[in-house]
Amino acid sequence: MKHIIYIFSFLVLSNSCSNITKSEIQNFSKIDENYLRAFDTFYNYIETLNKNELSEEKIGELFNENFSMSLGTPNLFLDSISQIKNVYNSIRNENYPSICSPYEFNELKLSKLSYQPLTKNSVNIALMDVFLCSEKKIPSYKMSFIYQLIYDESKGIWLLNRLTEVDTNNYPLEWNQVEIRESFKYNGIKKIDEIKPLLASELRLERDNLN
Repeated sequence: MKHIIYIFSFLVLSNSCSNITKSEIQNFSKIDENYLRAFDTFYNYIETLNKNELSEEKIGELFNENFSMSLGTPNLFLDSISQIKNVYNSIRNENYPSICSPYEFNELKLSKLSYQPLTKNSVNIALMDVFLCSEKKIPSYKMSFIYQLIYDESKGIWLLNRLTEVDTNNYPLEWNQVEIRESFKYNGIKKIDEIKPLLASELRLERDNLN
């Protein structure tokens, strides 16, 4: 009888472990092949931002020249690669150091990533990133955004077309959540719920009030 109970308990435990594993796998979706190159563009953008290699040539490989940013009101419309370069250099070299102050900005890591197909040639990619500050890579703040990417048929590449800020509490969990590439992934040294959230529009308002 004891042997029967032991075998039954083992089978229940095995099934439970199997279900947990299956559940964990289902938390992430496989990226539709149609949007794989859109994610290549997105990761290339994050890498370029971290390395501070925001030249006009590089921006032209990543951004649609008619690019808009929804960071509160009014929306910001950029209609040239030169304008986009200037804005993103300002973000990278003024806003990011200000966010990390009194430490230096180190890099962004991604804690969440998802996507929502729009059409065959357009897709939304949502992220939650973590600011690592100082040479010790202290996880200090988190922010969330949605990037719309479009496929430029004349160039044969996916380009960043629009940026929308998102309150971190409203990060779209109902979208297709995807596994983050290892070199871009936040290591979780500090729980994401314990990291202070920021909104880009609030940072801009604070800066404007100082002028």
